[in-house]
Amino acid sequence: MPLLVVGLLLAVLKYAEIGPFAKLSWLWVVLPFVLVVIWWEVVVPLLGLDKKKEHEDFEREKKKRMEANRSGRPKM
Repeated sequence: MPLLVVGLLLAVLKYAEIGPFAKLSWLWVVLPFVLVVIWWEVVVPLLGLDKKKEHEDFEREKKKRMEANRSGRPKM
């Protein structure tokens, strides 16, 4: 997420031609966006971080259901 913010900031500064960013190549502006895509599409699935998040969410919902059944509250 920080790379996305950096990319957006660089794009705005380059487009507005503010300070030294006016002379900056567009390749440097696009680089953070390319890195974000590589991170989301290659690194996260490779490390299994997306499945880990899904598993944590599933376990949290499972705990909520179990607590609701134990306390005798009606199901929602």
